[in-house]
Amino acid sequence: MGNVSNLIWVLPRPRKEHYPGGFPLYFEGKLLRLLQIQPGSRVLHPFGGMAEYGIRVDVSREVNPDIIANAESLPFRDNAFDLVICDPPYNDELAKKLYKAKNPRLTKYGKEAVRVCREFGFVCLYHWYMMPRLAGTALRARVIILQRTWGRPRVVTICQKNTEYHA
Repeated sequence: MGNVSNLIWVLPRPRKEHYPGGFPLYFEGKLLRLLQIQPGSRVLHPFGGMAEYGIRVDVSREVNPDIIANAESLPFRDNAFDLVICDPPYNDELAKKLYKAKNPRLTKYGKEAVRVCREFGFVCLYHWYMMPRLAGTALRARVIILQRTWGRPRVVTICQKNTEYHA
């Protein structure tokens, strides 16, 4: 296993009119620069009805996603994306309260994210917790996101798809 970078970013909160659970300001652009994702690259947000970059998939019509679909069963071919950013509801209560949906399971949406990610592409897991490396990937970095005093940090676990690690 190669080196795993650990970074801390302090970013402003999302815009007030932003969807509940939205990314902090500048997060997406900063992540794309970190991973050297070039303009024109294929980016997927399986939980991202309000994401700024890439194809936005969501189960809720309210957020006007590009595609309405379940992250546990994505309607894309294998190896289609350079970057997949997963920002699921963090627990059953939030899934029900904020999104009126069943909480997706990492074992299912993680497998789908790796399936649709191209070889040597990245899958990022954005969560309250440091998430495990996904099967079929190598752990490359973790980014701790701080937003405000008394605010709960977020952790971005960055995995890179690699045939050497396939299950």
